[in-house]
Amino acid sequence: METSIAVAVGSSTQAIVFVLPLMVVVGWALGVPMSLDFHAFETGVVFSTVLTTVVMIHDGQSNWLKGVTLVTAYAVLSVAFMYHADPATTGASKGRVL
Repeated sequence: METSIAVAVGSSTQAIVFVLPLMVVVGWALGVPMSLDFHAFETGVVFSTVLTTVVMIHDGQSNWLKGVTLVTAYAVLSVAFMYHADPATTGASKGRVL
């Protein structure tokens, strides 16, 4: 159990610390407007996922209900991101590099 938790949390940390800034730099090189400026929705999602992770791994045990809860949370966040529109990408400035 400790190994699986270490792999999951380590991979998430690696993605946040290395991959996210790398994608911003690659986006700038390709002319795609990207930044590390997270709006309230993204910040809330990151906070809720960290809180969910802490609650799930707090006791060091797993069961089917925790798995179903995590899959359901993933599905809800996926649908929320599908229908969410950032304030900066709506309206006349959509698709333009400023």
